[in-house]
Amino acid sequence: MYVGEMPEKELWDIININVGATTLMTRLVIGQMQKRRQGAIVNVSSGSEFQPLPLMTVYAATKVYVKSFSDALRAEYSRFGVTVQHLSPLFVNTKMVAFSSKLQVSSILVPDATTYAKNAIAILGKMDSSTGYWAHSIQKFLTLMMPVWLRTKVGQIMNESFRQDYFKQQRQKTL
Repeated sequence: MYVGEMPEKELWDIININVGATTLMTRLVIGQMQKRRQGAIVNVSSGSEFQPLPLMTVYAATKVYVKSFSDALRAEYSRFGVTVQHLSPLFVNTKMVAFSSKLQVSSILVPDATTYAKNAIAILGKMDSSTGYWAHSIQKFLTLMMPVWLRTKVGQIMNESFRQDYFKQQRQKTL
């Protein structure tokens, strides 16, 4: 959705969930972890952090924050025995992708939530940053081979397609 089309409440919801809640929850628990000299924080970002993402501008920007926040926390707190892991999944078949029927079918590239979770849990504590799912790691590798301008354009084309899919679903609901 274009930023100018988004209701202000929806913008704030995205910012509050991805930036505010992530930051405040971390602040809530990290002091005790530091005192115990152990603990783990896992922050979930998104593949949308790999490039600017037209039509998901605010969401993608907040996910860049989550990655930067996680990387900085890791640098600050690793000496206290606190592990900070960052996950950046690509598409996972959840309610969050209900805007597009194309993403509501599980596949090797779009796992269901259970498959994704099993894979992500298997790498906990083993890697500082990961997509959490082997096929997403391959997609990330291939994606990052492209220059940023091309990734941005591809993202825009994909999101325009998802936007049309969403509007089609909305029209069908009104029939």
